Amino acid sequence: MISRRHLMRATGIAGLTFGGASAARGKVPDALRDLSDLAQQPPTPHPVHVPGQGWFEAATDDRPIDGILRVAGPDGVQWRRIGAHGTLQPAWFAQAQDGPDDALRLGRAIAYAEAHGPLAIDLGAARYDCRSRLVIDPTAVILRGNGAVLDFAEMPEPPRRDSLATLQYVKAAPGWRWQDDALHSDPAGSDALTLPLSLPQSGRVRIAVTLGALSGWQDYPAVFVTLNTADGTQLGGTTLLAPGQSMFEVEDHPAAATLTLRADGAARIDALMVTPQATREAILIRATKTSRQYGHKWLEGIEIAGPGGGTALHGLRFQTEADAMSSRLQLRDVTVRGFHTGMILSHRAYLIRAAGLRIACGVGLHFLGGSRDAGEMITLTDSVIDGGRIAILNNGAEFVLSGTSIDFVDQVVVGSGRVLLQGCHLEVNRPKAADAPLFDVGHGHIDIAGGTFMVTGADFDAGNQCDYIFALQSRAATAAMKEVTVYNLRSQSGALAGGPGRLDVSFVRGRRPRHMAPLVQHRADRNLLGAAPFDLRSSDTPLGAAVPYPYPDATLIIDAGTRHLWVVGQCQPGAEVGAFFRVRSDTPGTLYATVQALRGDARVAIGDSWPVTVTSDWSTYRNNSANTHPEAAGDGRMPAGFTEIALWLDLSQMTGPVECEAFFLCAV
Repeated sequence: MISRRHLMRATGIAGLTFGGASAARGKVPDALRDLSDLAQQPPTPHPVHVPGQGWFEAATDDRPIDGILRVAGPDGVQWRRIGAHGTLQPAWFAQAQDGPDDALRLGRAIAYAEAHGPLAIDLGAARYDCRSRLVIDPTAVILRGNGAVLDFAEMPEPPRRDSLATLQYVKAAPGWRWQDDALHSDPAGSDALTLPLSLPQSGRVRIAVTLGALSGWQDYPAVFVTLNTADGTQLGGTTLLAPGQSMFEVEDHPAAATLTLRADGAARIDALMVTPQATREAILIRATKTSRQYGHKWLEGIEIAGPGGGTALHGLRFQTEADAMSSRLQLRDVTVRGFHTGMILSHRAYLIRAAGLRIACGVGLHFLGGSRDAGEMITLTDSVIDGGRIAILNNGAEFVLSGTSIDFVDQVVVGSGRVLLQGCHLEVNRPKAADAPLFDVGHGHIDIAGGTFMVTGADFDAGNQCDYIFALQSRAATAAMKEVTVYNLRSQSGALAGGPGRLDVSFVRGRRPRHMAPLVQHRADRNLLGAAPFDLRSSDTPLGAAVPYPYPDATLIIDAGTRHLWVVGQCQPGAEVGAFFRVRSDTPGTLYATVQALRGDARVAIGDSWPVTVTSDWSTYRNNSANTHPEAAGDGRMPAGFTEIALWLDLSQMTGPVECEAFFLCAV
């Protein structure tokens, strides 16, 4: 007896395709409602159509039946989907019981692509109402749209959970003491602090530590934070090298664990929080032990939309627990908006590339501390981060932003690690707090090369309220800014940078007036004048021969008979110069301050002459030779052939003694 399957193979029915001559002569079957009807459909010599599913043709080969591209028919027949060439449609995976949550059918499509792919899922230009999390294997799934929106506005908010422990739960050990609600370690040595914890049986736990101060005899003192099991296995941890907050998360942990804090210097721990974390991300990018090691895919042409302000949800999270696997992915023309954080980067998240990415969330990019095998070269090109509190919250990663715009954020970079901003446009909100600098760097390096850096925002005339534009919290924190156009980088201190780290600036330009903080960094070791007492010289006329002028150890009092005074230091040719001093007089008036280059009695102005209003109260003068009108003599730089730099004070308009202090010249 010949089976129907062998008969079809022998007669070549399986080779007939939709639109062929035989199909035109065949009888079209009654309309099918869904794939379950197709499973009952006898073979026909022509394709059949299933609403929402497309066209199928009978097949006689022995390839596996998967329920999507190949559906089992009666008597061993297979129905093969027509036109599915590496691309899946979400509609193929819909089920009647899904209700309003489109994430369920998307999740089935993703699972199918992971099992049978790599495959692309075509989202088209549709809007998908997603009320549950999507999990994507970055080595098997391409999620592609043409303006499609994954709308998570109705996704339930994660439950707010109480902390399991705070700093007050920690008992002081030898070498530690409580003071002002903070724990202080003895610089001469201290024991480790331990805190036994009873953790939830499943889910994530976040450990956040705020370090208020750190110093020690070592080049880089540190505080080590670890979470261990009862047998000593480390679940997670992070190392704090500078003041600031760092946090890490553990997942799939045992219930019993011990948190340990150890300091090798004088540390002040201001806060500690151990908090269970519900699932917060809309999309999790995660490889598994069975994933491919190479050939990572991409998301393209989609918008991932959250509920908006006040939400605790995150947009995307990159995290892989499996050894030797990674959570890297390309993002092309992707928008992430309306979330607490746009992208969380955790374990094995590295070599992530984005082109045309836009993030409009409270925090743009957040790299978690303690992330294993993670943080290498996370790159954004031609992208935008805007409208949030912090553009990059970094705990050790290497970010490279090229041709990217950071707009209307409160802070650009907070944390540690390396950030390169190459040819970027920074147009940020006016800083409104003394302790909220635009760059708050614990350790690592910030490099701004080319591009634009400007401060704008509401109440512009109120001025920037931050103490510094760059706060460099440790000697391991450095920053550089070269060939950048700037505007309104003023600070309350008059310096661009503060802290023990180092900022170097060169060839900074902008529209007139530039409103740039005149001092790179008001630090004693960067004073071109050297240590007090300073080299002072006076003359009766601006061009007359100068003679030494005595400088006391305390405040300088310039007598009424001295009309021209030079405060002299050393400077390399090509440098721009920032100037700072404080002045007062019982006979108010106006003096003029000018930065000059000296060579013997030859004097060349390298900037404008600036009027300084002198009153009976102390006032501060600060400026920069870069703030030079284009028609002024010199271009604001120390000329070749000169090695001495001077701040020239023209007191010819003053009628009485003048008091001055805190002279500071800084090469820019």
